[in-house]
Amino acid sequence: MISNRIAIAMLLLASMSAGCRTSSQVPPIPPANTVLAAHSDFDGATAYSYLVDQCQLGPRKPGTVGHARGLQYIEKILKPNVDVMSEQRFDFYDPDRRVLLHLTNVIGVINPTAKRKVMLFTHWDTRPTADQELDPGPQSQPIIGADDGASGTAVLLECARVFHEKRPDVGVVLLFVDGEDWGPKDDKMYLGAKFFARHPGAARPDYAILLDMIGDKNVQVHREFTSEKLHPEINQKIWQAADDLGYSSHFPPDVKYQIGDDHDSFNDAGIPAVDLIDFDYPYWHTLQDTADKCSADSLKVIGDVMAKVIYKEPSK
Repeated sequence: MISNRIAIAMLLLASMSAGCRTSSQVPPIPPANTVLAAHSDFDGATAYSYLVDQCQLGPRKPGTVGHARGLQYIEKILKPNVDVMSEQRFDFYDPDRRVLLHLTNVIGVINPTAKRKVMLFTHWDTRPTADQELDPGPQSQPIIGADDGASGTAVLLECARVFHEKRPDVGVVLLFVDGEDWGPKDDKMYLGAKFFARHPGAARPDYAILLDMIGDKNVQVHREFTSEKLHPEINQKIWQAADDLGYSSHFPPDVKYQIGDDHDSFNDAGIPAVDLIDFDYPYWHTLQDTADKCSADSLKVIGDVMAKVIYKEPSK
């Protein structure tokens, strides 16, 4: 899920050129009042149960039983909580592995006739190889992907219930992209995001927020470099929402990494998108990326912040 699975640590100095924006250059938006905003009805325990359920299906590597069951699971939970659910089915041929992948993006929309739409999206597939294992032996094995795949999916599934029961003023698009982690390099990654960016149709949002690796214990989401450079105004909505909710310790204001991820395909296609990711996760692309490394509390933090952003969004 990360560009060649390598993140570039960006220690951004005030003297940095080339139009790069540090968090200190973005003036804070004053809160409407000094009273701590109420948290949403997002249930972290329910979201965590969705994460565990996905892990129990096994790796959701394309072309496997776990992958097929993962798709069925998402659609079963999602369908009752959205107004419209649809699929984007597409194929990808990998000439090196000599395999044809049958991939599926899932799209759920709440308030589909709204003039303004905001998207939350994530990937639901998992890495076919544990390429970050230190021992070469296990590197060919697929990962469970508790944080890297299941966490963002779990948050979106619980967000669907929240927005279904208490509808926002805007349309909400929940997108689950497939084939994000196939790899091993960029030319065989982000497949679902690339496909959607070419074929957004009526689900095209005014802007999108990517959730990737946001379930680890004591989640810490720093501003991602490309997101901050291109769309500081979207980032500011998110960090202000976190501050309003008392979650500022989980959303440090600095820019720490530049991440190649699904948001790049959206931005290339003219769909404004930012990436929320906690890349300080030692179990990334290893067999230890399991449910016990994640927490309901972290999922609750992310879900509350997303709800705050959506409910504050004006309809026009």
